[in-house]
Amino acid sequence: MASFKSKILEIVDETPRVKLFRLERPADFVFSPGQFIMASIEGLYTRENILVKRSYSIASTPSDNDFLELCVSRADNGLFSGALHSLKKGDYVNIQGPYGVFSLRRPVPENVTFIAGGSGIAPIRSMLRSLLMEKDAPSKIRLFYGFRAPSDFIYRKELQEFSKRLIIAAAIDSPAEGWNGEVGFISDVIQRHVNYERSDSYVCGPPPMVNATIKSLISLGFDERRIYREQW
Repeated sequence: MASFKSKILEIVDETPRVKLFRLERPADFVFSPGQFIMASIEGLYTRENILVKRSYSIASTPSDNDFLELCVSRADNGLFSGALHSLKKGDYVNIQGPYGVFSLRRPVPENVTFIAGGSGIAPIRSMLRSLLMEKDAPSKIRLFYGFRAPSDFIYRKELQEFSKRLIIAAAIDSPAEGWNGEVGFISDVIQRHVNYERSDSYVCGPPPMVNATIKSLISLGFDERRIYREQW
C-alpha cells in the first residue's frame, strides 16, 4: 500500500463531462490492470470536517512507468469531481493504493469478453492495453461499451484503433443523428451479438448496468464463476 503526493502532468478534456488526468507515478508504485486508487485534495473537507476521498480506477497500464492516468467524470453537484476538474497542470493530488481485486486472471484464456458502461471503461482500458501489448495476447477479445450519447464516447479514437485487433460494439441509449453504432442498453446489445463461447468476462459500470449485464451473460450460458465485476 502506497501513499504519496502526485503532481498533475497533463489534463485532457476527453468529453464534455470527462477529463483525463495524468499524474506523476512513483518508481515503486506497483498495481495490476483493473485496480483503483483513493484520491484526495489538500484542504477539501466536508461540513463535518472530514477529508473528502474518492476512488478512481487506474486507466493507464503498469508499463506506463512515468504516470498514472485517471478518467474522471464530473458528477452533477459532485463535491470532489468538481474540485478535481478545477485543478490545473502542476497542482497536486494525494493518492493511496492500489486497492481492489478486479484484475486480469491468469492464465488468460484465448477468448475474453469486456463490458463497460460510461466511465467504467477506465479499468477495462487498462486491461485491454495490457493484453494487446503481450506477445501471446488472446486470439479473440471482445469489448461491449455503452454510454448515453455519442459525445460521451470516452477513448473513442484509441478504441477505434483497437478495433483492428479486437471486436468492438459501442452503443448509445437512444437513437441520435449521425450515430451508426449500436442503440440500446449494453445488456441487450450482448444478446444480439454473442453466441456463448467459453470465456472470461469482465464487467464494470454503475450497479444497474452491471447487474443487467451479468444476468444477460448467464442467460447466454456464461459461467458465473468466470464473470468478474466492478461497480460503484
